[in-house]
Amino acid sequence: MYTGSPMQTKQVSGNVGPVPGSVTRLERRYENKTRKDVTRILYVHHGKGMGGAPLSLLYLLRGLDRERFEATVLCLHESEASEKFRSEGVEVIVDEALHDFSHTNVLWYPWWQFPKTLLRIAQFAPTYFRARRFLRSRQFDIVHLNTSTLTAFGLAARHEGLRIVWHIREPLHPGYLGIRRGIIRRIIHRCADIIIPICHHDAEQLIPDPRIHVVYNFIDFTQFDACIDGGSVRRELGIPMHAPLVLMLGGVSKIKGTLTFIDAALRLLDSHPQSYFVVAGPIPDNSLRNRINTSRVYRDVVFGRIPEAKRRHVLFPGVRSDIPELLAASDILCVPSTVAHFARPAIEAAAMRVPVVASDLGGPRELLRDGETGYLVPSGDVAAMSEAMRRLLDDPPLRERMGLAGERMAKEKFDAKKNTAVVIQLYDGLMKKRAQD
Repeated sequence: MYTGSPMQTKQVSGNVGPVPGSVTRLERRYENKTRKDVTRILYVHHGKGMGGAPLSLLYLLRGLDRERFEATVLCLHESEASEKFRSEGVEVIVDEALHDFSHTNVLWYPWWQFPKTLLRIAQFAPTYFRARRFLRSRQFDIVHLNTSTLTAFGLAARHEGLRIVWHIREPLHPGYLGIRRGIIRRIIHRCADIIIPICHHDAEQLIPDPRIHVVYNFIDFTQFDACIDGGSVRRELGIPMHAPLVLMLGGVSKIKGTLTFIDAALRLLDSHPQSYFVVAGPIPDNSLRNRINTSRVYRDVVFGRIPEAKRRHVLFPGVRSDIPELLAASDILCVPSTVAHFARPAIEAAAMRVPVVASDLGGPRELLRDGETGYLVPSGDVAAMSEAMRRLLDDPPLRERMGLAGERMAKEKFDAKKNTAVVIQLYDGLMKKRAQD
């Protein structure tokens, strides 16, 4: 992990050693310095966990032609994501002295977190100047920012004269007066050469511009294969092989709508007592942070809602890495989110032929076709969510038809190979324009 001057950044590769007769990454980098047909791209990634943003970046890295593109990933945290990037054989740099500024529907700083807002504002200028020093120390053709929150780095890259591709993976929070949102929109508009929202809902929040190109998040169909067997997951969790199973991905979180899901599940268990409901994902612990941000309170409310008699049918297995197997074991996926955002589990379920019941919010509206690949219900409406799940559980042929329709839609809109090719075309157009300039 690097914490010193950017000029002395330690470069870490996922390679454990050269294969006889092969060209190592460092040898290729030295060779590429003399080649004008190699595009050098710096990807900047902000997060710690393995959510939609790092997964989509991972699929993009896998789709790059290493003879044409030389990728470096700069991470703001050492994490599972940085390890995954290293596993692809690309150069990974970690600098935890760089910071982002989040003002999204998923994470923003309300008035009672004003000290955090001040801290992030205080970190903005040091991050900007540190990013400029780093960019001067290396040679890149394109800087690809993997989130809207990297505003300081975006300004630094623009002032260093670099081409910028800016991925927008989350809706901006309106805030109280719209000041922070307005500043972020203007920085993106001013700095980016290409702007890539992951859905039209995210595009609509930006200043309209022909530089905006919507490219949906990716699905790797070699990983999310509808032929996968989910039997091992059912055996592990103690769920009978033919019992109805409804899955929620996202853990215990207010913005994910866990309480709505639990209330709908308890209602459905009254009429379908053999059904099982699984909430996979992180569960807030008792840390001081979770006490302050009320995550622990929300967790206690969720767990307290479940009567003792029904607890063996409502399971919380925690964070899982076997999402394809979980989906293969499931009859329905539920996405009960309370805020609009791109719901990656919805497209993963579609790839696995699992119908989806989701909140009728921006994001899910684009990811499923109501009545064809699943059902959209009003956010927070327990009765409507329970009824949609009941309809699917009672009609196996309907589930099968919706599952197949979802798979067709996923292959049409979310295929990693197709969408990576679109991003590469944008890179090529950007480099062609630079050559003409």
